[in-house]
Amino acid sequence: MNPQEFDQLVAKETSLIAYLDLSNMFHWQDTLKWQFSIYDVIKQLLAVKNLKEVRVYYGLNERELEKSNRFHRRLRETGSILVTKPVKWIRKEINRDLFVSPFTLNRLDKNAHSKLDEFIAYLHQQKISIEEPKCNFDVEMALDILDAIDKVSGVLLFSGDSDLCEPLQRLRLKGRNVYVFGVRGKVAKELWKVCSKYADFGQWYQGPKKRKPPAGGERPRV
Repeated sequence: MNPQEFDQLVAKETSLIAYLDLSNMFHWQDTLKWQFSIYDVIKQLLAVKNLKEVRVYYGLNERELEKSNRFHRRLRETGSILVTKPVKWIRKEINRDLFVSPFTLNRLDKNAHSKLDEFIAYLHQQKISIEEPKCNFDVEMALDILDAIDKVSGVLLFSGDSDLCEPLQRLRLKGRNVYVFGVRGKVAKELWKVCSKYADFGQWYQGPKKRKPPAGGERPRV
């Protein structure tokens, strides 16, 4: 669905709010093979007729506080509403499951198992720790969606998270429209069932597209 088709679709709406799960959206770039500019996403949304708010949900990385604050400030300067909280870092147990799924592990020969065990032993010997950032906003998004249920005729959801299915179902029961934006393979089947209309983000987005670098290269475009 291109922007013109989308504009025609929502022309009947009297009041819209957009909800952007930004961490979820950044993962879309793996499928798209290109990076989007969140600033241009917001600009494109604010041009939608009768759209009242663009709400962006994204964590604050206190380990890179200056950079994170700068990014947050730029998001606010676009006219969007930023909802944030500190990123938590979860220490991962270093074992086979961290690197290889059980399905794949069962298909590896003894030599591969031995090499993997040697690598894990080396990490333990070097006292290397592996941490994973965690900052989900499904609860905050769900509460905000429900709080606005009597103020909108529809919502635009930029997320593929199945945890948002229940509040969206309540919107539909109230006669509100739910427009879900996503990319192939990144939208939970539960959202397909509850949405009024699905919009392919890659077709809708009209801003600059930057080729995605290989893994370990440049960070997502912000």
